[in-house]
Amino acid sequence: MKSILPLIFSALFLFACASNETVVYSNGFSFGNYDYVVIERDTNSAIYGMDLEFGNMIGAYNMAVVGSKEIENLPYTAKKRTLGVQLSVSGSDERIMLGISFQDFITGRTVATIGSTEKGDLFDRDDRKDIFELVSNTVVAAIKRDKQLNVQNGRSLERSRAVPIAESVNSNEYDEYESAAEKPYSLTPDFSE
Repeated sequence: MKSILPLIFSALFLFACASNETVVYSNGFSFGNYDYVVIERDTNSAIYGMDLEFGNMIGAYNMAVVGSKEIENLPYTAKKRTLGVQLSVSGSDERIMLGISFQDFITGRTVATIGSTEKGDLFDRDDRKDIFELVSNTVVAAIKRDKQLNVQNGRSLERSRAVPIAESVNSNEYDEYESAAEKPYSLTPDFSE
């Protein structure tokens, strides 16, 4: 994922040249093919909690947020349906640039970028919130379109939500399997460092 940093900075530079939000999809990309999201850690301290807000927001649209450690324990089929997400924000007291980059978790290939640059003060909470809402609304519109969701108040009316892996493991729906080898993956969180 480190190899995409130059791409993100290039995208942010392009965002700085434009005054509108920009959405770029890779050929064949659709949010409809993904159910899980891993929000990558960034060294950019200016994220100001936007990564947490983004995780809360995207969880309401049939996508489960999983941690960077627990993703390693997911089965390959779930990893194929996982997007890595990086948020990047920069600016000054006159302009704010916010970009969100989505990578296919298996290939590491950037599959979509969404961002905007707007007038505002990076150090003003309300200005950051305004641009975050602008970009988030663009992400939500793309997810709703790609997943063909009929959404009201952030909850799908047509499709069942993506079930977090830990939640699905605790259910009894897998009792029909004869051996442990046939049972789907089970998540055991490891919080050791």
